[in-house]
Amino acid sequence: MSFFKLYKPREYGYRFIYYDPKKEAQKEREKRLLDATQNEDSGFKTTIRHGSFRQQAEKNKNVRAHQSKQSTIRLLIILFILFALFYFFIR
Repeated sequence: MSFFKLYKPREYGYRFIYYDPKKEAQKEREKRLLDATQNEDSGFKTTIRHGSFRQQAEKNKNVRAHQSKQSTIRLLIILFILFALFYFFIR
């Protein structure tokens, strides 16, 4: 026992256990894909086909352009309504 040397209390060393359902699902898909590539007769078909990336990129480009046009029209309508309200309140 000493006045100058103070003892620290013992710490509890708890190790956290994490469960990530997305990671577990990904591991399961990888396992099925690995098994399917080893057994070609399993009936498992890959979703990636020749040109599918290009087709999807074109589709996304068209969707983005359409959304951009819609947002511009929406903005113009809102501005028109605000200017009309402002005009009627000033008059």
